[in-house]
Amino acid sequence: MHILVIEDDTRIAALVNRALREAGYQVTLCYDGVEGEQKLLTGQFDLALLDIMLPGLDGLSVLERVRRKLCKTPILVLTAVDAVPKIVQVFDLGADDYLVKPFILEILLARVAALGRRATREEPTVLAAGGISLDPARRVAVSSGREVALTRKQYRLLELLMKRKGVITSREQLIEAGWIPGADVKENTLDVYIHGLRSKLQPVGSQNVIIRTVHGLGYIFEEA
Repeated sequence: MHILVIEDDTRIAALVNRALREAGYQVTLCYDGVEGEQKLLTGQFDLALLDIMLPGLDGLSVLERVRRKLCKTPILVLTAVDAVPKIVQVFDLGADDYLVKPFILEILLARVAALGRRATREEPTVLAAGGISLDPARRVAVSSGREVALTRKQYRLLELLMKRKGVITSREQLIEAGWIPGADVKENTLDVYIHGLRSKLQPVGSQNVIIRTVHGLGYIFEEA
């Protein structure tokens, strides 16, 4: 799983990051609520750990806003307040679980694993637009009844573009989806992958799909 950790305490973030990575998870860190909301809305994470006390935008506001925008990423809230009204509010806003600080890392890992098992039991949604179907369960793209051979990076890029159909997806969001955190991605590398994606989709009956370049901003997936 790719886990987003939204925690402004750098010491706690470092400890959680290390524990998750040692358990075999991919981790992305961010330290304020504004960036946390933006990353959650990309739809590229399997799980998020969300602190309540955050700069920029507090965790409860982040939770409320992303759920209002139909973000379905499982969210485990980290709270320093062990009070019934606060916990009830967390669940009312759409959290999947919570953990009170200070917490034991082994318990955090157990909660993360449980949320992961719960998510895998749910039937993945097949994305469909412009004659293309994208099946997250099999990681296959199908157009006009034919499977389209995509590399892993191309699949991730197309998945994010389709999830954000009609909305500009920035270059940074696409790079985060296709490459591991901290990867040195050269200026034109993303453009090469998008060009390859277009080339594969056009010959198999996907003429109704346009991956349009928005100069200076990114790309947008549209139906012709």
